Amino acid sequence: MARRASIGAFSLPSAGGCLSPSALADRIEGYSRASSFLAGAVFASLMAMMWLAYLSIKRAEVIPYVADGGVFGCEVKIVAPPTAGRPQS
Repeated sequence: MARRASIGAFSLPSAGGCLSPSALADRIEGYSRASSFLAGAVFASLMAMMWLAYLSIKRAEVIPYVADGGVFGCEVKIVAPPTAGRPQS
């Protein structure tokens, strides 16, 4: 527990003592490991979300409809684009 310096009714933590360079290096190495683990977790979750989004889009069977004033609408017909070089008739 940190030592406390009393100022009237208040108590503030006093400054930490000196740490050896090896203790600071160990602390920084621990922070580095935690940071690497969290970055890996973020990257893995990003890849999982991309994969799940791709799978959900591929598995969805969506039929586009246009509102035509009726109760159910009208299904959109997919028309192939015209080929280059041939005139349209």
